[in-house]
Amino acid sequence: MNKQSLFFTCLVAIVAIALMIMALQFFTKKLNIKPEVEDKTNTSYAIWATSIFIAFFMFLKVALEQTENAIEVIIFSKTIDNTFFEVMQKIAIFIGFTFFFTFLSYYIVNAVFKFSSGNKIDSFEIDRNNTGYFIIKGAVLILLVFSIITIFEHFLRWFAPVTNTPFFH
Repeated sequence: MNKQSLFFTCLVAIVAIALMIMALQFFTKKLNIKPEVEDKTNTSYAIWATSIFIAFFMFLKVALEQTENAIEVIIFSKTIDNTFFEVMQKIAIFIGFTFFFTFLSYYIVNAVFKFSSGNKIDSFEIDRNNTGYFIIKGAVLILLVFSIITIFEHFLRWFAPVTNTPFFH
């Protein structure tokens, strides 16, 4: 493990978490969800946001492992001319797919729940403080992420940097 790759990986994790917080705030405004009722955080909103964060962190763990490996390969590669550009490209790809898979899994769970339980709107259910609904929905989201995490890992390996290995006879 290289100190540079650990530093960049920690920096990527901090930036990704900050971006996820901003994305969740934007998503909350888009869905017209009111997280606070009478100066108190709504319990169902907390469960809803926590389940999305857990799904994100599960995907982020895999993406950070791939990012660290890619940074080490790029730094020690003799064939890559612009290492900074290559590192930034791999970071953008891995973190971008982390966000994509997080929200894709959220929408898949949302579609399954619309199919099975009718047309329930999350903003109305949060206003009603329907905690049971969001506990079940969060558990399904986490189980879905847990089941597709290996597919996500193999998908990210497609974008890993290629190393040339000399073969001797």
